[in-house]
Amino acid sequence: MNSSIFVKSAKGLILASGLIAASSVVGYAQDATVALGAQATVPLSSLYANPPTGSASLGGHTFDLSGGNLVSLGSGESVTYTGSWSNAQSVYLLLNTMNTYFWYDQSVVGNVTLTFSDGTTQSTDLTVGGNIREWRTGAGNTVTWTSDPATSYVWSGSATDGSAATIDMLTINLTGSTKTITSVAINNTNGWGSLRVDLAGLTVDPLTATCIMPGNAGPTGPSQACAHSQADQHAKSANFTGTSPSQGQSSHSANAGVNTPAMTGKHPAH
Repeated sequence: MNSSIFVKSAKGLILASGLIAASSVVGYAQDATVALGAQATVPLSSLYANPPTGSASLGGHTFDLSGGNLVSLGSGESVTYTGSWSNAQSVYLLLNTMNTYFWYDQSVVGNVTLTFSDGTTQSTDLTVGGNIREWRTGAGNTVTWTSDPATSYVWSGSATDGSAATIDMLTINLTGSTKTITSVAINNTNGWGSLRVDLAGLTVDPLTATCIMPGNAGPTGPSQACAHSQADQHAKSANFTGTSPSQGQSSHSANAGVNTPAMTGKHPAH
């Protein structure tokens, strides 16, 4: 066998595989976690046995549970978190209801309203048995199911009384949006009964940067990691030139909104 042919073929394979990897579409997003602040007055530990704490990864996203409390909204109450989340693509909320008796099934009991910097809003109804349900799934005579794929359970365990319990995550997608979210409001619009809307966590995903081509193409989003991966020095790597490799550096920047919540209402004994 001609050894020079083998060397050239191997070199070609390395070059080709490098081009394939570098020209693939690469998504990179960061969770902008939101602390629930002083309005979160109900300890998670008073409801759940061994609940998640701190910076918790739930459903593939990070939530700030360092306060150890959730916000519980009674009839007509709301909570609003303000900030500046540009090009946000998704909003994730750890959201359940309490005292969700059967007669609430398919009732709209609240909403999540996003306000954008251009003054427009987007509202998502909270429908019992659709995208929200009772937190204590082991309770009797309550709605313990959902049918909307936007809601998924991200933690399951026990309530302090030993019955089954869950924490669910509602995803609000804004795919393709270039707007800036300035506030996220959660509202309990239920006009009767003891049903409460419980918010345990909130996270916003900024725009996912997309790296399409190596070397000279710029990123289509704000990710610093994406920008560095396409820097000129990376175009000189062995993957593209077949010569000695060069080494670059990349950094990640975390986005964090400055959030000022406001709400009223107290959580009754349960």
